[in-house]
Amino acid sequence: MVTELERRNFVASSHRRIARQLVAQQRIAMRCVLFLAGCLAGVSAGAADQRRHVNNFEITPFVGYMSGGKFENPTDKSERNLEDDTAFGLFADIVADVPERHYELLYANQSSTVEGGVPIDMNVQYLHIGGTVSYTDTSAHVIPYFGATIGAARFSPDTSGLSDATKLSFSVGGGLKVPLTDHLGLRFDARAFFSLLDGDTTLFCTSGSEGGACAISARSDTFIQYAAGLGIVAAF
Repeated sequence: MVTELERRNFVASSHRRIARQLVAQQRIAMRCVLFLAGCLAGVSAGAADQRRHVNNFEITPFVGYMSGGKFENPTDKSERNLEDDTAFGLFADIVADVPERHYELLYANQSSTVEGGVPIDMNVQYLHIGGTVSYTDTSAHVIPYFGATIGAARFSPDTSGLSDATKLSFSVGGGLKVPLTDHLGLRFDARAFFSLLDGDTTLFCTSGSEGGACAISARSDTFIQYAAGLGIVAAF
């Protein structure tokens, strides 16, 4: 026969065993929670480090397409357009006061032809300084930006005896940057170039013993070209 004392001892022993099991299970659960929290903290810290990574310089060689640009014949005032053609160039950026703002140097070059009865091969070059502002809060994978530059446009006809012309110009544009790694990415840029000309001014003139002659003249006070390009960003 089991006495009352033995029964009570058995019940107490069972309760203590169950309590120890519950404590052990709680410890295991707590360790799992701490482990998961540590993993999440590590991932969050890694993401934060990635967001905090800032490059001070960017070099972006690009190739693209440039269109627009109108002149006229100084004799009969007929329109002579600059043919659309490929273009290439370089962006050089340095971080300003905050990572979203960059100072920028822009060089662009287009080799094309002025249409007309006697076509004129022409090289158009832009050398500008300016800046960009990026929107880094939208997405870590695509960064939109806009910017403006100012500098000089140089028009160089590839015809013997014709002189070059250098004019004040500026550009406005924007695009997208797509980071691939911390130091490499892609940049799509689209912009408009505006060069200031005097509508009454003749360009690319020659002079000789029998007098001078000018090949073309400005059609308006503003020479406008549009460009779009794709470049590879090297950041460091």
